[in-house]
Amino acid sequence: MRAHLSYQPQDERQASSLAAALARAGADVVPGADATGTGTLVLLWSYAASAASVPARPEGERIIPVRLDDCPLPPPLNRLPQIRLAVGVTDSAAAAITRLALTGTPAANQPTEPEPPVVISDFGPLGQYETCPRCGAGSDRLRPYVTVDHRDDRALRLVICGSCGWQHHGDL
Repeated sequence: MRAHLSYQPQDERQASSLAAALARAGADVVPGADATGTGTLVLLWSYAASAASVPARPEGERIIPVRLDDCPLPPPLNRLPQIRLAVGVTDSAAAAITRLALTGTPAANQPTEPEPPVVISDFGPLGQYETCPRCGAGSDRLRPYVTVDHRDDRALRLVICGSCGWQHHGDL
């Protein structure tokens, strides 16, 4: 996969981490000046990006939105398969981006499906989720959480569903 990252200067730290993770996943990340015709545009989306204009969709390129925070995607992008980095950049998120780029993301000249988009939320060591395993709510309803179990004296990292209360946890 050849990819170009599009991001705002405020998101440069996450972009740099993601570029390194994509390279470890086998992607060829092309610098901005050499980005024409790369095949995949990885759009890092955040509140900083929403304040800027939405980039034009290059002819024939696939766009994979990667949400850095809870800022919603604008209408033409919110129908695309996307990745939500719930706990920051991880190698498993980079692998998911690579899979989306290689399978099924519509190109610019193809119409998008009217069905809800695939949203993969990456919670690092707790896994990636498209939906809540209990109630089936979208991964946007899942939130990361950190707490301390005082009874057993250990720190926990959790994923909690805002719809049904389902939880998955692991040691921090």
